[in-house]
Amino acid sequence: MLALMDQTAEPVAVTDDDALIARRAVEKLRPVAASQQDIRMVVQEQADIIVPLPAAAVAQMLLILEAMAEQTPVSIIPFNAMLTTQQAADYLNVSRQYLVNKLQAGDMPFQMVGSHRRVKYSDLLIYEKERQAVSDTAMRDLADFAREHDLE
Repeated sequence: MLALMDQTAEPVAVTDDDALIARRAVEKLRPVAASQQDIRMVVQEQADIIVPLPAAAVAQMLLILEAMAEQTPVSIIPFNAMLTTQQAADYLNVSRQYLVNKLQAGDMPFQMVGSHRRVKYSDLLIYEKERQAVSDTAMRDLADFAREHDLE
């Protein structure tokens, strides 16, 4: 995902002080996110600024803060971002040629932009989910086979 800089801001790397603040925020925000509540944030230094946040945004904010607390760089990818084949391959952790072969085989939709293929991030997520489901099924089948043949 390192190649996504043309569609996202630079990944946010945090300092030790920022990580501490994020850890404190996670502690307070986790139960709120778990209850799926909309919230209103009040800016500490300017109490007249109240920001309403829907529950879905609270959940996303919690994920970001958890990553920041662990000092893991964070980047947000728009769901409808159009990725190059190299960006999509980087995301899936496969070679670009492997991805291109999958695209040409019709395993994943893509669009041509000039002479270049582009993959919608949302389609990449669907492909990844489907691939994980196939992998999970294969693992269950393998475990069943092992049990049936006393290979455990």
